[in-house]
Amino acid sequence: MFDHDFKEVARHVLGYELPAHQQDHHGPLPWLPRPASLNSLETVAAKPVEFAIEGLLLRRRAHLLTGVGGSSKSTLLTQLAVGIASNKSVLGWNIGHGGHAVLLLAEDTEEDAQRLVHNILVSLDLTPEERRACCSRLHVFAAAGVDCTLIGHPDPEEENRVDQLIAYCQQLGNVSLIGLDPAIALTRGRELDELDQRQLATTVERLALKTGAAVVLVSHAAKSVQYQTELGSHHSRGSGALTDALRLEMLMRTMTTKEARSFGIPDTERQRFVRFQVTKANRLPPEAMKPRWFMRGEAGILTPAALEIPLEAGGSLKPKELCALEAFLEFDETTGEITPVNRKFADWKSRCAEHHLLTGNTGPAQDMSARRLLQSLQQNKLVAQKPNSCWALTPEGMTVVQKGS
Repeated sequence: MFDHDFKEVARHVLGYELPAHQQDHHGPLPWLPRPASLNSLETVAAKPVEFAIEGLLLRRRAHLLTGVGGSSKSTLLTQLAVGIASNKSVLGWNIGHGGHAVLLLAEDTEEDAQRLVHNILVSLDLTPEERRACCSRLHVFAAAGVDCTLIGHPDPEEENRVDQLIAYCQQLGNVSLIGLDPAIALTRGRELDELDQRQLATTVERLALKTGAAVVLVSHAAKSVQYQTELGSHHSRGSGALTDALRLEMLMRTMTTKEARSFGIPDTERQRFVRFQVTKANRLPPEAMKPRWFMRGEAGILTPAALEIPLEAGGSLKPKELCALEAFLEFDETTGEITPVNRKFADWKSRCAEHHLLTGNTGPAQDMSARRLLQSLQQNKLVAQKPNSCWALTPEGMTVVQKGS
């Protein structure tokens, strides 16, 4: 509606030139950017939203990952970073934009970070060349015992730390993810102070906008969230201004006793399961806010846990489940006998795929289908995992297979 060029108005009507630093970026209000252009709305609307992690993390925006202590927040952040750096799907999410990933882990030593990255890489099916390429795009600053303050540093010469971090990421080029863990280490402001928390949010948003990366800020959640069944937003400890200012909040907590009972999981095992849920999303569809379950496996590495309510007592297996059980049997061509065998998950999944037992057209979708099927069998005590990470029929599972056959 208003097509006037403010520079021309300033020059011809007001009689002065705008300062050089304002001429290209500022409009009639020097403290704000120019009014958004509304001349090409259709073009902008047709442009796809850019994701670093599809359906989760937006490029050029900051996100909040909060959770109670011991809920694997740092592990999840690092697994997402490895997924970005390797351009491999992670925990059921596809990579929208691979590239460099920069992590500032203020509570980890160098050895802590090295062990975690090593264990994550071991859990992935990567060639040696892919591992080397991944590590070359993964930049981890393990800063336990170091002052990592980005905001409110008492030394005036250190006030440009944010600009230094921005310059470092811009020099790398194509940085797709920046992880900051935890928020409390980055500012001298108080968690309960709304202005301090708003300043922190503004700073991480500027980091995202200047680098083009998806920024994930990790914070601690109030302990009471562990006992809540209905999860809304604003679970980060301290002022809610931090959640208000950011576009996405993700929450992690361990499985409750009630949830363990509903899934048929022994209470002694429930700490292995972690609930992940998007609790605030301004740019994601409602289905993205459904809870996901992860299981902590070897060395604490997270894997998808497609939990289902177990069969009722006396219930019968579906043909697909029976066939999946039979994948743990092997036919001996010499003796003609059928014997039970232990199988790695990948081997068992491959046999299920050969018999068209899995749903989905993509690798992550079929992997999730296989895990859902396997955990249904596990919850019904038909299969069990051995110390060597192989899976095998239990005596109950062998009985079911013999009856079904």
